[in-house]
Amino acid sequence: MKRLLSLFIALIMTVSLCACGSGEKVTDFYNKVTESQDLLDAVADAIYSNWYDAIYEDEFGEDINTAIYMAQLDHTDDLERIEELDAEISDLFKEIKDTEQGALIKDIMSAYSDYYEFVVNVSGSFNSYSADKETLKKELASLLKDLSYEI
Repeated sequence: MKRLLSLFIALIMTVSLCACGSGEKVTDFYNKVTESQDLLDAVADAIYSNWYDAIYEDEFGEDINTAIYMAQLDHTDDLERIEELDAEISDLFKEIKDTEQGALIKDIMSAYSDYYEFVVNVSGSFNSYSADKETLKKELASLLKDLSYEI
């Protein structure tokens, strides 16, 4: 009986430790996505600003591609950090997608991936860029806020 009780306690402790580990990974995922979003916001805002200036302020020789390139060049360090975080986020996602918060984590990963692609691979018109930028930014921020309540 004592042996059975010992095994039961050991099993409960193991499950508890595993749960704590996944909780830490969820928190790490949240922190990395939040950091990446902050950097993506800065890059997206710079692209928007330069694009606007190229169209309406006659800057960058009115060349949109130059305007976008200059924004990216000004944020080279941010873009490098975003790439590092993206790899870390992807690895964490694989580990935590089936946890208790799995559905929300999958929604966050989808919103994050959309925003990441939007910022890193700029396309479309100025109007579509400005509209999509705000939509994608708000969607990811809202989902991250939901996750913050659960961790």
